[in-house]
Amino acid sequence: MIDEVKLLLVEDDPIQRRLMSMLLETMEEVRLTVAADGLEGLELAREQEPDVMVLDLILPELSGMELLKRYRRMGGKARVLALSKAAGEAVHAAAIAAGADFFLCKPALWPEVRRTIRALAGGLSRRCDMLLEEMGAPGHVGRHQAARCAAYLGEREDARPLLKAAYLETAREEDTSVDCVEKNIRKLIEGLAAKPSPLFARLFEGKTPTNKTFLLALSEAARAWEE
Repeated sequence: MIDEVKLLLVEDDPIQRRLMSMLLETMEEVRLTVAADGLEGLELAREQEPDVMVLDLILPELSGMELLKRYRRMGGKARVLALSKAAGEAVHAAAIAAGADFFLCKPALWPEVRRTIRALAGGLSRRCDMLLEEMGAPGHVGRHQAARCAAYLGEREDARPLLKAAYLETAREEDTSVDCVEKNIRKLIEGLAAKPSPLFARLFEGKTPTNKTFLLALSEAARAWEE
């Protein structure tokens, strides 16, 4: 299990709020706080500094979209899962542009909500690292950086164009260069391909994948792995 997660749920519909609260409370690692409108949600986000926020975009007093914009402007760092009955690419894109890390249409399936919360809270990086260990990756910096990059990609809705952003974020966190991160991951992949484990062979069918292919497959496998 991942460490305790401070989670803020902002949902105005009383039935949905009660149902979501009951489901979230089944996650033993979650410490839950609930808000019933946008203004209350923004105030609680400011006061409690949650790790993850589950945010309905259609709220009274202050819309979820405006809450998110104000929260990011004031420096809020929580990872945000945005939920909305309003589907479509425009709403999705607006939520991501406002600062959401992930977007799901209502009604969202509970297993997907749970997996996304765990990914946003950091559990995805740990599972990526465990999969790398299963592949036989030695515990050096390349493995750690690969787990970070794969988790970064897995936490975002459309990961395909984000490889350079994943390298940059990992480089910043580890005080190194993007070039070093890319080369370390390349060296790791080539080492795994030289003596492929059953898991590596199953994922890549005997081929040596590109960095992008490897990291996307790793993040997908980690997201599908229920703890």
